[in-house]
Amino acid sequence: MNLESLEFASPYFLDLIESQGVTGTWSWGFADNHHAWSPGLFRVLGLDPQTTRPGYERLLGLIHPQDRERVETGLDLIQGVTFGQKTVRLLRPDGAIRVLSVRCEIYLTPDGRPRGTAGVVLDVTDQERLQQARMAEQRRRRALFKEGRTLFFSSDLAIGLEFTQEFCDLTGLSASEIATDAFQTITHEEREHWRAHGGEAFSAGLAYRATPLLRIMRHGRERFESFVVPIRSSGGEIREWAGITRPMGSMTSPVSDQFREGLEQAIDGRHQRAARALLDWSMTDLARAAGLSLSTVKRMEENVGASAQRSRHRAVDTLRRSGIRFSLMKSGVIGVCLT
Repeated sequence: MNLESLEFASPYFLDLIESQGVTGTWSWGFADNHHAWSPGLFRVLGLDPQTTRPGYERLLGLIHPQDRERVETGLDLIQGVTFGQKTVRLLRPDGAIRVLSVRCEIYLTPDGRPRGTAGVVLDVTDQERLQQARMAEQRRRRALFKEGRTLFFSSDLAIGLEFTQEFCDLTGLSASEIATDAFQTITHEEREHWRAHGGEAFSAGLAYRATPLLRIMRHGRERFESFVVPIRSSGGEIREWAGITRPMGSMTSPVSDQFREGLEQAIDGRHQRAARALLDWSMTDLARAAGLSLSTVKRMEENVGASAQRSRHRAVDTLRRSGIRFSLMKSGVIGVCLT
C-alpha cells in the first residue's frame, strides 16, 4: 500500500485503515489559520487528541532533524511550494521512531492564490524494515557466494521458482533462461535424471538431496550438492520449497530462514528422541531447558497435535544450542549427530 493507492480510496476504506493506526490526514486553512487533524493522524504521531492542539509546526517538529529539510516549512506552503512525496522519519513522544510516507497539496483561490493545504501520512515502518531485512539478506547471500559459492533458491507455488543473481554468475546463464527451465543449470547428460529425481520428491512432498554436475561459466563443469525441503502452512499444505546448493564436499552449512523452517518441519519425534539420547537427556531435561511443559514434549515425541508443531522450534533450537546438529542426508533422511 502507498499514498497513490489511497488517493482514490473510498471514505469507508480510509476510515477502516485509519482505525489500524497506519494513516492519517491533516489540513490547514490560511485565511483563518485553522488546523484540523484526523483521529488516525493522532494515532500515527502517538499524540493524545484531548491534550494536543493541531498545528503544522507541531507536526513538523516531530520530523527527524536530519529529514526536516526535505519537508515543506509553513512559509513554503503559504507561498504555494510543495516538494512532492517523500519518506521521512518520525520521532514520537514515547521515543519510538517510525518511517512515514508523506505528501501534501495546495488549494488555490479562483485567482490562483494559495488558500490552504492538506496532507496525508502513511506509516511504512514495517515495509521499510522488511526492505532493509531483504537488502541485508542479499548482502549475506552475496558474501556466502564469494566465500564458498553457496547458493540459495526458493519456489513459491503461486509465483514459481526464484533464483538469486549468484546462479547467473556461476553458470553464465541469464535469469530468463534459468526461469524458463532451472534444469538448464545442469549438464546435458545428467539433466533428465535429476529432473525426474526432483519431480518424484516434489510429487511426494518430501525433502531430498541431489548431487548434479552443474554447468559453470566459460564451458566449465563441477559437481555440486543441493538440499531441498518443503515448507508447509499451519494446515499442513505445502506453500513453497526452499533449497541450498554448494560445491560437493563443502564443509560450510549456512542456511536461509526459509530452509531452516522447512528442515525443522521435517524433524519429528524420532529425531527428537535420538537427539535426547545423544545428550543423555530425559524428556524432563528437554522440557526444562526449552521452557516447555513435560506434556508438550511428550506430545511432540508422539507427533500429536498442532501445539506440538508450534513448540518444536523452541525444542529444536535448544537442542542445536546444546550441540545437536540436524542435517538432510541422501534420500531425504534427517540425520542427527552431536558436534
